[in-house]
Amino acid sequence: MATEQTERNLNATARLNFAAIYNLHDGDFTSLRNFSFPFNFTYIDYDLPLDSEDDMTKTRTFFAAKIVIGVALVGIMLVCGIGNFIFIAALARYKKLRNLTNLLIANLAISDFIVAIVCCPFEMDYYV
Repeated sequence: MATEQTERNLNATARLNFAAIYNLHDGDFTSLRNFSFPFNFTYIDYDLPLDSEDDMTKTRTFFAAKIVIGVALVGIMLVCGIGNFIFIAALARYKKLRNLTNLLIANLAISDFIVAIVCCPFEMDYYV
């Protein structure tokens, strides 16, 4: 019982302090509409003029990076797409290859093939 009374007193004190600091009376929160904290928050230190920085997307390095990323993604799509398709086709054609290990590898090859066909073109569109 003593702990409940202490908790009630702490809650009442917290409400009282909040109400006293922010001039709230009887739970009236409409005065908080145009409320500003008593702290002076400014973002002047974080403001950067947008025109002062050079546009990095116009440099030769950025262009070379786009070319390298594009070639790498095309290579990934070709190797993953063609290689996994050949493996899946071989398992479908030859019944002697259908053992538990190859079926597990085929499951991975199917998921890798789907990633190469579905995800890589969107990555290329985003990065290049």
